[in-house]
Amino acid sequence: MKGNETSVGEWRSLDGRSARDSTDDPDVVFAHVSDLHGQLLPRYQVYYDNPTSKPDFEFGDDDYVIERGGGIPLLAAKLDALRADYDVCTLMSGDTFHGSAVTTYTDGRAMLDPINEHVEPDVYVPGNWDYSNEAAVDGIFVELMEALDAPVLANNLYDWETDDLLYDAYRILDVGAVSVGVVGMTNVYVDRMAPAFYDGKYRFGKHPALLEESARAAREDGADVVVAVTEIGLPWMVQAAKDCTSVDVMFSAHTHEYTYDPIVVEATDTVVVESGMGEGLGRVDLRVRDGEVQFRHHLYCLTEGGEHTPDPDEGARETVESVRAPFYEDDPGFERGAGTLDRPLDTVVGRTETPLYRQSFLESAWNTLFNDALRAHFETDLAVSHGFRYGTAIPPGEITLGQLYTFFPMTTPVARGVAYGQQLTSHMEAFLEDNFTPYPYDQEDGRVRNFSSNVEVTVDPTAKRGRRLVEMRIDGETVDPEETYSVATFRRPGDPERDLGNCGFPFRDVEVDDGTIPVDVIVGYLEEHSPVDYEVMGLVETADDGGRAQNTPADGPYPFIQPGVDYADGEAYCETSLIPRGNVFPEEGRNRTR
Repeated sequence: MKGNETSVGEWRSLDGRSARDSTDDPDVVFAHVSDLHGQLLPRYQVYYDNPTSKPDFEFGDDDYVIERGGGIPLLAAKLDALRADYDVCTLMSGDTFHGSAVTTYTDGRAMLDPINEHVEPDVYVPGNWDYSNEAAVDGIFVELMEALDAPVLANNLYDWETDDLLYDAYRILDVGAVSVGVVGMTNVYVDRMAPAFYDGKYRFGKHPALLEESARAAREDGADVVVAVTEIGLPWMVQAAKDCTSVDVMFSAHTHEYTYDPIVVEATDTVVVESGMGEGLGRVDLRVRDGEVQFRHHLYCLTEGGEHTPDPDEGARETVESVRAPFYEDDPGFERGAGTLDRPLDTVVGRTETPLYRQSFLESAWNTLFNDALRAHFETDLAVSHGFRYGTAIPPGEITLGQLYTFFPMTTPVARGVAYGQQLTSHMEAFLEDNFTPYPYDQEDGRVRNFSSNVEVTVDPTAKRGRRLVEMRIDGETVDPEETYSVATFRRPGDPERDLGNCGFPFRDVEVDDGTIPVDVIVGYLEEHSPVDYEVMGLVETADDGGRAQNTPADGPYPFIQPGVDYADGEAYCETSLIPRGNVFPEEGRNRTR
């Protein structure tokens, strides 16, 4: 028997039953890297004490811990250790070329050498933020994909003009003695992000039937096993596992979930895993015995000093340091969009008394801090921003400029405008629909809108669609639909002139601060208010009779998916975290682009 088997789970059939033979080596080992978001070196991350699936940390009296880990040198070292013992197929889900100052000011190019030379994926599937570089005057998404040594797979990415697929839908890889069919599907929500990311360039197929179609084609092409690599999100993938019978293992990404325990869908003999962010490495072993596919799974959290964390790879460390060096000079001199980097990234710009992070659903300390900074900058009635869940953590102590960029790497200008109360509440209602619908293929965001600390919201997850927002209050007063409110936010590239901050409605009296980006605003706020002391304050609550929603994975059983509710015939409602049945797909006339 090869390698360190003590860390890997037991052998099981794809329907979850324990295999009679708990020994023997795998035929193929899949290593899953996902959602790096520009992480080159170790960063801090928050890990939750989930009641059903959690990392092996000592939590004490808290429901979370913050640990430092990950980055290319640790990932490369772990991958090399696995490759020394096994036939390894390295799968990479996207959101690689975005998420830090280094990626922002190089249009993502800084990630190419570290990925090609040290991660060495066998397959790459683009993520939604990989298209963000298209917001530049000359988008370089295709250039980045062509520069990867690995084949790019995307069975739902079409050229805007011709509707031709840009990349292969699947590949057959011979790994050891196994013929592996790898299907790739990129994010289906990019056309609901900023239009500059896609408009006039790409169309995105959305139907899960595309996944099944590609998997069947791979089997007909001789695959012994079929795996899907995607960047769409865990709710979508678990439902797809119920609907797509031809996939053995689905490697999910996008929602930054950590499946320490794999999700087994017994009805279709399908396993779903998601491998977190840049400090996580998912491992799935497969073997075929007497015609039956069996698996075992382990999620490595490559935290510094962790049991399964190797010493960093020296070659990878040197590559990373050469990429990062220009950003730590006295005057880096980088410019992009409205941003200018004129100080080294290790410049201390403030302090915090409490941890700052945002791996949460309803409210996070970081997003409240960010919105308070926006509101102070413009002296508005409130501030609003997208409740992003990417980004790492900042423990109590010093805050550096580089850390701020990991939370908000976009160099788009900040802006303010005036909105009616009805616009604000309707906008919030639309986001609640995205998150509390019981139909996982419609669950897009995985987080609600976030506001400054003077805004309180009450929601009812069990209400009929269009009625989930119970009340919104600004400075303690219920929002008046006919009143106007000044709002601080930012301008997204390519959006209509009066649409700010992904709100989707026209503001009045728009003012854009063209020379100021979100990081600049946060730096100014920290200079005046450090040390800051932000925690979750209950700004978003659920109604007493309206069910409950998890804010973090510590609040309920895994997987971390919100309760979905909808009404049938306007009278009764059904509540479910995932639809407990399959969907029947049409054989013809599929709408591939919507």
